[in-house]
Amino acid sequence: MKKILFTLLLALGLNAATFTGVIQEKLSSGGYTYMKVQEGKNNYWIAMTQRDVKVGDTISYTEQGWMKNFHSKTLNRTFENILFAGNAESKVKRPLIEERKSSKMTSDYAQEGVISIAELFANRDKYVGKIITIKGKVTKTSNAIMKLNWLHINDGSNFQNMDDLVFTSTQTLPKMGEIIYAKGLVVKDKDFGYGYFYPLIIQEAAFKK
Repeated sequence: MKKILFTLLLALGLNAATFTGVIQEKLSSGGYTYMKVQEGKNNYWIAMTQRDVKVGDTISYTEQGWMKNFHSKTLNRTFENILFAGNAESKVKRPLIEERKSSKMTSDYAQEGVISIAELFANRDKYVGKIITIKGKVTKTSNAIMKLNWLHINDGSNFQNMDDLVFTSTQTLPKMGEIIYAKGLVVKDKDFGYGYFYPLIIQEAAFKK
């Protein structure tokens, strides 16, 4: 069963780029490992589900999402910027920091009653537990994984390079490339195990054109 679950979760991230860094510092607490890594000329903190690593190790990982001023209760520490990372499965490699885009807070599909993906990531605590609506383009779909259908949306906005929003639903999914309204419940820090951690995800989603 665990092997099947891992395979299904892997299907959600097959297109993720891989990054490689050398661990400079390491902290473990609350089931997670926080690592300061050196990637080329850049260094920054990443967080992954707890693992047996040590300072000096080289680690590969995928980008799940950046968080600004993230506070770890178990460490009683606030990280100015931290990357929530997943297990590396893709062989594609590219620099992470050097390719970060300038933030763009406005959606290409802005209208009354919807918010932008950038606004959601920038102020996630404001929206946690609330029902929100996003209008955007479907960029990826995955069906019947853990009895849920998964959908990714992009609306042209981004906050500190975060521009991909994931929805889970029991509804039939729209087609790739369609412009849709997606409505659902905002959930933060969702851990599906096996290194698949979502700082922000929309659950119980419903879709319409």
